[in-house]
Amino acid sequence: MNKFFKISIFVILGIAISIGTGIFMYYRNLNVVKPANNSNDNTTPVKSVKQNDNSSDKKNILFVGDADGLSDTIFVATFDKDKKEIEMLSIPRDTYYPRPGYNNPSEKKINAAYSEQKIDGLKNAVEDLLGIKIDNYVILTYDGFKEIIDTIGGVEVNVPFNMKYDDNVAKPPLHINLKKGLQVLDGEKALQFVRYRHGYTEGDIGRINAQQEFLKAFIKKVTTPSILPKIPSLAITLSKNVRTDLTTKDIASYALDFVKNKPQNINTSILPGEGGYMDNLSYYFVDAQKAMEIASEMFGNGQNSNSISTVSQVTYSPINNTIKVEVFNGTTVQGLATKYANKLKSLGFNVVKIANAKTKDYSESFVYTNSNIDKANKVANALSIKNVLNDESLDKNADVVVIIGEDKK
Repeated sequence: MNKFFKISIFVILGIAISIGTGIFMYYRNLNVVKPANNSNDNTTPVKSVKQNDNSSDKKNILFVGDADGLSDTIFVATFDKDKKEIEMLSIPRDTYYPRPGYNNPSEKKINAAYSEQKIDGLKNAVEDLLGIKIDNYVILTYDGFKEIIDTIGGVEVNVPFNMKYDDNVAKPPLHINLKKGLQVLDGEKALQFVRYRHGYTEGDIGRINAQQEFLKAFIKKVTTPSILPKIPSLAITLSKNVRTDLTTKDIASYALDFVKNKPQNINTSILPGEGGYMDNLSYYFVDAQKAMEIASEMFGNGQNSNSISTVSQVTYSPINNTIKVEVFNGTTVQGLATKYANKLKSLGFNVVKIANAKTKDYSESFVYTNSNIDKANKVANALSIKNVLNDESLDKNADVVVIIGEDKK
């Protein structure tokens, strides 16, 4: 019986790999669990919460949907056997992630890290972006995804509206024709469902939400008794279509944990941020501070640490344009306010005033706010200023006031 369970788990684990759907990744991660750390990159250090804690014996698994060498779907997932919960964080493929030496606009998307530097490049990018350690990876192709769904007899999904789309240029070519309503999708139609994005008002975010719903339906299907007779053929399908650095021993071990502690909750989330344009190309700009907070909660047991992550927080983002900033020079050094105001502008912040402070004896720099401490922290992080204070007497024309001190000469 134990052997049978191991095989069952392996199948399910592999299934999780089904990149086209966050489902596979979630499930896959369920069986995998352990500690994590940080990664580095040539960006400004930002205080971060450290992920993965050895005490909970969890593993963070990176799931990648491979479409002819492109990462069409990216998830990080983990299974907390003590809480009996699956955590899954989806990372939009258009996430803005500039890398040293890669200067073309299209190379500044996180999916380019996979196409140009393969799984190691993507793994490093995700670790840097989230401030966590990725323990293992699972890669599944579109063909593998379809075979897995067909092997388990399809997945029941509620298609929210008619989906019709054709793209002969896509890799592979994309032809979608699904009718609205509750239905069992076979492999081909399931792939159409998880790839469809053009009918959602939120674009790729809408597609990710649909993938997560598919994931939940998938997990429900593969955890029912009806899946047992299909385990042998499923194991064969997985062995042909899944690439992973997990060993058979790892898979069996974590799979058993999954069986013994069947997840009661599946918590899904999307990397916080918003879409925007830069260099005439659309990107998904991450709110780095919130991203690291969410990553810590999901993959680090919500515990803060003093570790440093090199997340690319200090990069241009249209989100910053919603923050109105006044910059004052609190020293006798000419041009300091303009210097740091220009830096904020280059990062997208809305600088509404540049002037001298009333006094010029500030030994340290300060960031003040009268409305939103989160906005103040963003500005402080951008300029590496440690002093952030609330001051209700500030000018209401700005969200944040910066006073540059001697420490910024």
